[in-house]
Amino acid sequence: MIDDIAEIIDELKRDIMPKVHESIRAMKTEYPDDWQRRRRIDYLIGRMQDVVYRTLIALHNYEVAVRQGDNMETRLFLGEQALGGIKTIVKLQNEVYFLRRPDKKDGKRVTERDIERAREYPFRQLVEIDRNRMARCPFHEDKDPSMHLFPDNHVYCFSCGRGWDTIAFVQEREGLSFPEAVQRLQ
Repeated sequence: MIDDIAEIIDELKRDIMPKVHESIRAMKTEYPDDWQRRRRIDYLIGRMQDVVYRTLIALHNYEVAVRQGDNMETRLFLGEQALGGIKTIVKLQNEVYFLRRPDKKDGKRVTERDIERAREYPFRQLVEIDRNRMARCPFHEDKDPSMHLFPDNHVYCFSCGRGWDTIAFVQEREGLSFPEAVQRLQ
């Protein structure tokens, strides 16, 4: 039964999701940029609410672990979870801010198409990925590859429990703002 579920998940990632993403891209071209921008903001706000909830739970668990005198490893793990959530919230807020107030550089603002192209930028050009779609995470000391590249061009690190699309990855690795990262990935 577990093998059946694994096969279904593999098929979903390999065959179905790329087709869904392509259909969404095709549909997005039919709508004006302003409509797309508002939908993206709505999505980000919904995602941010979920991340805030999970971060509050992580902070609560950390406080409980400190009060109970749990070992340092447990407290560090819970603290890293909370910190990762806070960083994700800041990134989401940053993107919402710049979508509401488009950045203008050289008289050009960051458009939805620019953001889409930046998200499609191949991860293989940002970090060395092996044939098993694994890489060493640059955000912590990683002796063995723990970061996995998914077919929809996002990565997830199983060690630090965090994931990135190309924009968020470049933002964190190079310390750039959202529009700067988008422009770097053009």
